[in-house]
Amino acid sequence: MKIALLNKPSIVKVSSFLLVALSLIASIPSQADASFFSDIGSMFLGTQQATASEAPIVKNDGAIQNSQIIALLSPESSLNPDLKSIDQNQDAIIVQNDSFISSDGLSTAPDVKFEKSSISDQIRVYTVQEGDTLSEIADTFDVSMNTIRWENNISGEKISVGQKLNILPVTGVKHVVKSGDTISKIADKYEADSQDILIFNGISDGDALKKGDIIFVPNGIIKPVIVSKTTKSSSTNTTVSNTKAQSGYYIRPVAGPITSPFGSRKGGFHPGVDIGNARGTPIVAAADGVVIQVVSGCVEGVRSCGGRYGNHIVIQHSNGTKTRYAHLSRTSVNVGQSVSQGQQIGALGNTGSSTGPHLHFEVENANGSKMRPPV
Repeated sequence: MKIALLNKPSIVKVSSFLLVALSLIASIPSQADASFFSDIGSMFLGTQQATASEAPIVKNDGAIQNSQIIALLSPESSLNPDLKSIDQNQDAIIVQNDSFISSDGLSTAPDVKFEKSSISDQIRVYTVQEGDTLSEIADTFDVSMNTIRWENNISGEKISVGQKLNILPVTGVKHVVKSGDTISKIADKYEADSQDILIFNGISDGDALKKGDIIFVPNGIIKPVIVSKTTKSSSTNTTVSNTKAQSGYYIRPVAGPITSPFGSRKGGFHPGVDIGNARGTPIVAAADGVVIQVVSGCVEGVRSCGGRYGNHIVIQHSNGTKTRYAHLSRTSVNVGQSVSQGQQIGALGNTGSSTGPHLHFEVENANGSKMRPPV
């Protein structure tokens, strides 16, 4: 007698199941998710497989990998999407949304302590510390030295430890409205632009000014007293004017579209123009001059580096003005070096407080006000 180990119906059922399973497996693409096979295994083994997201593996190089050894983006890689390893000539020109705006409260170093003024919450009160200089304080708060002098009745650069200084939110002047004042009269008094005053203070041309209100005048100056020298034969008057940048004196430091213009924003002020172009594009001196400041060593992503200007260069010109070239990828001149108009001084970049590759270009008057660049 023959003994049947398995009856025929069972063999048929198992064979049918295996044929179906093999057909499904054969139809799966070669890059199928491993979780499918885990599910098939579970059917046979009755066990629960952990998914990749449940068991991340962190390698020594900081890359995060899952159980399938597929690299995932680390959190740091998403902090600055503009940090690129691709061909730098492929940079897209990003229209700046005022990437460097004075008076937004971010221009001071994180460890700088100040108080809010009882006069206006836009005015900061800084207490002079040991070793402080007027120029360093001005740089820290991103205003001109004259702005601090005028507001605090200081002549020269002498300040004292413990002295409290009112710091305005923008390079310029604070004006307390008097009877009969109009925006036009205030602008004329401080040689400023009426539209800049309106926009910065968030008011309309038709708004009535209330006596006692505080108006900030971006780029305004307090005119010096006219000094008269009289001799028997002649009389000489000396004045200083808050003139606009000389037409024809400067050339454009780099080609490209203006991605953020000069002028006021509500509660802020853009003291130059932004010109967009690809990383590495040569930057040239706008006029003959002497290099008086070079900041280098800043890398992309460190927004506070270089006082938010990133790598930058300042050139002093014979007409009393200075030009600043900011957010550079590299610098190629040294302090004290004489440069000629059109000479390359660096390369366009995206360092400091910048949201895309561009040049931030400023022209500064001798009195510290920022002039509209002729580009």
